[in-house]
Amino acid sequence: MADNSPQVSDDQTPRLGTWIRGVSESIPTDTYEAEFRQRFIPAWVLSAGLHMLLLLLLSFSMRWIPRGAAVEPNRAVGIVLAARTADHVEYYEGESDRQTEAEEILEQDSTDWLLPSAEQLVTTFEHELPSTTHLQVPAAQDGSGLPDPGSMITGRPPPKRFGSSIQTSVFGVAGTGTNFVYLFDRSASMGNHQGRPLHAAKTELLVSLDELEKIHQFQIIFYNESPSIFNPAGESPRMWWADNRGKNIAQRFVRGISAVGGTKHMSALEMALRLKPDVIFFLTDANQPGLTASQLARLRRLNGGATSIHAIEFGLGPDSGGNNFLRQLAQQHSGQYAYVDVSRLERRVR
Repeated sequence: MADNSPQVSDDQTPRLGTWIRGVSESIPTDTYEAEFRQRFIPAWVLSAGLHMLLLLLLSFSMRWIPRGAAVEPNRAVGIVLAARTADHVEYYEGESDRQTEAEEILEQDSTDWLLPSAEQLVTTFEHELPSTTHLQVPAAQDGSGLPDPGSMITGRPPPKRFGSSIQTSVFGVAGTGTNFVYLFDRSASMGNHQGRPLHAAKTELLVSLDELEKIHQFQIIFYNESPSIFNPAGESPRMWWADNRGKNIAQRFVRGISAVGGTKHMSALEMALRLKPDVIFFLTDANQPGLTASQLARLRRLNGGATSIHAIEFGLGPDSGGNNFLRQLAQQHSGQYAYVDVSRLERRVR
């Protein structure tokens, strides 16, 4: 069978190679590279573009705020103080660098001292208490040999120390121990005579408290129909250390007490005895109504001879000398009794 495909002769092969080389050499090298660069984007341009896109996406995601979220305005951090009056409670907002004295005390090294509420810590005071040299009281009338309470006019005798115990006094009645309870009447009658009875009682309490040292403990109970105990931390009633923090807060508590209401002795005495102190200074101007024989017996059982109860009676005029429940209470609990004629208390210095 005949082969009809075109044949290339040997003499035509060199001429074909020459033609191909001529065509390739006729295309300029610069023109070829330019066309390649126009058709393809350089790698560094692609990289820069991708990074820019990522930065834009990140920026938008950080500025997005979820629905319902509010932007809080900048404002100074402060506290709110409350002052309670007879009719209402007033609130005051203060800067954080304007703390009250009690807050400064609580921010010291102990975290056990919490900020008192408005009911527990009164922050407004009507009057400053005078020094003890402005207080005049008569001598004890029972012939017990007690020191003259009027000795405060010429200077109070210094407290005595017996090891860890200390001897401090209230209206000339001395008590010795390491922990003390001040149980004072705050009924309306203590506000008579221009408020001198309650004012004198507060002064004596604060002077006695100041004599205690940081190794001693104390508690303060003012009572009328019900007891009002010093309780800045809002805990169960307990004794407090007589360090500077405790004394400073207690001083403000005492100054905020006012005379109001009637008088019920029993619940206050029971509360004081349950604290199991060494000494109770019990001060009242109400020997009537007194405690019954059964109530006195109940107090003896509750005490068990562990606590000395010293009774200070406020009255108008000379002591009648009767064997009232206050004398009996002191006798039954290894204590002393003193009588103070409120008409001889010096007028308050305003």
